[in-house]
Amino acid sequence: MSAQFTPGRRIPSAVTALYLATATGLLTAVGSVVAWLRADGAVQADRGSDSSEKAFMVILAIGLGGAVSAAAIAFVATKTALFK
Repeated sequence: MSAQFTPGRRIPSAVTALYLATATGLLTAVGSVVAWLRADGAVQADRGSDSSEKAFMVILAIGLGGAVSAAAIAFVATKTALFK
C-alpha cells in the first residue's frame, strides 16, 4: 500500500506552499542559531557595528515574513479548494 507516482498527477499548490513555508522557517531558525553561536565569544572590541545587527534583523524579518506569507497562502488555497 505504498503511494505510487502517476505522470498526470500534480502536487496541490497548498502542499507546495506549506512545504515552502516550512522550509523557509527551518532555514531561518537554523541561520539564527548559527549566527547566535558564532557571536557567543565576541567581545565589545570585535563585536562589529550596529549596522550589521540591523542587517541581520532585516534578513530575519524577511525570512519570517516569507514563511508567514507562504503559510497564509497555503491556508487560503486549502479553503478555496473546498468550493471547487
